[in-house]
Amino acid sequence: MNYRVLAIYLITALSFGAGGARNLAIPLYADQLGASRGEIGLLFSTFTITGALMSLPSGLLADRFGRRNMVVFSMLALGASQLIAGLTHDITILFATQLLGGLGGGAAQTALMAALADEVPMEKMGRSMGWLTLAMQTGFLAGPAVAGILLRWLTLEQDLLVTTIPVGVALVLTFSVSAVGGKKGVKLEIRKPLLALSARAGFVGLVIAFLGSTILWGTYNAYIPVFGKRGLGLTGTEVGYLLAIQAVINGATRVPAGRLLDRIPRKGPVVATAVAGFAAGLVILPHLHGFWVPAILLLVTVPLIATAFIAIGVVFVQMATAESRGTAMGVYSTILFLGLGAGPAIFSTLMDRSYVAGFTACGITGAILAAISLFARPNPIRRHRAIVVPPTP
Repeated sequence: MNYRVLAIYLITALSFGAGGARNLAIPLYADQLGASRGEIGLLFSTFTITGALMSLPSGLLADRFGRRNMVVFSMLALGASQLIAGLTHDITILFATQLLGGLGGGAAQTALMAALADEVPMEKMGRSMGWLTLAMQTGFLAGPAVAGILLRWLTLEQDLLVTTIPVGVALVLTFSVSAVGGKKGVKLEIRKPLLALSARAGFVGLVIAFLGSTILWGTYNAYIPVFGKRGLGLTGTEVGYLLAIQAVINGATRVPAGRLLDRIPRKGPVVATAVAGFAAGLVILPHLHGFWVPAILLLVTVPLIATAFIAIGVVFVQMATAESRGTAMGVYSTILFLGLGAGPAIFSTLMDRSYVAGFTACGITGAILAAISLFARPNPIRRHRAIVVPPTP
């Protein structure tokens, strides 16, 4: 394996591990400080919406100044935000740290995906995306598990501080990332690559399905820590274990799903079916109680959403040229963070009313978006074939 690719996977696992710990600790910490359910959801949305706003500029900057520089910036922002969160007792400052973390998260997602696309042949992109997202899920497995276990001895504030350490290790590894994209004297161009991408057959359907999947996944992740505690009746440590089990099956799905998707020419129906299946599981979830039945439900439905995310990521890479991959990945990350942030914000009022109302409305919305995506033009990309964007006059 190319050592640069290995470095990308390791940086991803470490940074997402810290992020997974953060996703467990921040909602519980905010709850301890007296935040409402709506405020807890908005804390998550603050991070993701900021990430969405940062993603496209990050893609352009990665094309202009290099992937490595953007990864370094992202690690510094993520680390600083988590350290400050662990040192404050003010909800307002927590929101500020989520803004800073969102800047780092948007830059990391975009730059790491663009760096991977530079190093991997197109015919192996599905399995490579599988390995990348496996690295993400490995982080999400280790992060909540370690953070949950540490809560036996540490306070939530101390938990946040200790779980920042992986970001520091990732920062050291960033110097192994290729500096591809750094071209002096090249003007930042956004209009042409965006027009070329949006003109692709299937792009509209892809975006609709992507929004559906991210709204579902974002709402689930924003509320599962507190829902697990108050709705399912679990302890903080048990919530960590539940998230860890989810991450195991999520990660185990990624590489096999990527290999399978490399062999499927039309990915639209796969995405729509997978998103609808996860949506159905989200409708069922708030009617459950305890640990094992919700865990079994997640074992069945999480692989579906994992497969959808891999398929969407592969198609975004295939729709872009080598010169505009940073921009394409910026669009991808923008939609990703926007959807992840929109879900918790949209359904926060219903969540304050009841978890059944909130999760049901979210599940139905995701299923409807998945169905609508099927009416868009199909994805024309075939296996082992990369689309070349014609020059724009």
